[in-house]
This record gives sequence, C-alpha cells and structure tokens, in this order.
Amino acid sequence: MAKISTKDVARAFYESTKNKSGPEVERTITNAVEFLTKNKLLSKATEILEHLEKIRDKDLGVVSATVTSKRPLPKKTLDEIKKILKNRYEASDITLHAHEDLTLIGGVKIEANDEMIDLSLKNKVRQLQNHLLTT
Repeated sequence: MAKISTKDVARAFYESTKNKSGPEVERTITNAVEFLTKNKLLSKATEILEHLEKIRDKDLGVVSATVTSKRPLPKKTLDEIKKILKNRYEASDITLHAHEDLTLIGGVKIEANDEMIDLSLKNKVRQLQNHLLTT
C-alpha cells in the first residue's frame, strides 16, 4: 500500500468539506477521524491541521507572516508591513505574528509564503561588506 502524505490527507479533507455546512460537515469530520484511526494517522493530526490551515488560507487569499524584531514594533509599522505584504502577495488579508529576538541589532526579518525577507541591520552590513569586497 502506498504511503499517504499528511499534505494529501489535509487536501482531501479540505476538498470534502468545502462549501458544506451543518450535518454534512459533521459527517465528513466523523469519517475523517475514522479514516485517521483506521490508517494509524491520529498521531499526525497536528501536522495535518497545519497543512489544512495553509490550504485554507491559500484558497481564501490569506497570507500568514511572522515579523521578528529586537523590540515590539508600533502598530503603525505593523500596519504598513501588512499593507506591503498584501500588495506583494496579492492577498485578501494578512495575518501577522510578531516576535522579539534580542540577538538582532536592529531592523526586521519577515517570513511569509516560504520566503524570508531579511531587513536586519546585520544582513545590511553583510551585503555592504560583500559589495565592497567584490568591487
């Protein structure tokens, strides 16, 4: 028997519940739990749910991003980052998760859609150093 990936399971669950409500969704969820139990995949439920969330967000045009900075960023700055990301990814909405990293000297790092946008001071200095060494 072929191995079933958690991403494929999440995609199947998403497609089977899309545009359904009430008893139809309940029946689908019951069947999904039975499927996971039968195929010994209940231990992978967290991973499946993470894939499911990404699939749903992509379908709805929602981008989840993590912003890392040395100190908490002001709301105005976070709103501006959301606006820029919304345009960059042509998203209907941006979900921001802000984190602090005291090892950063300054600037920010943004992770979104499997992409890292490194605007940290350390990275800028490294880019300048590389530029000066190669010219």
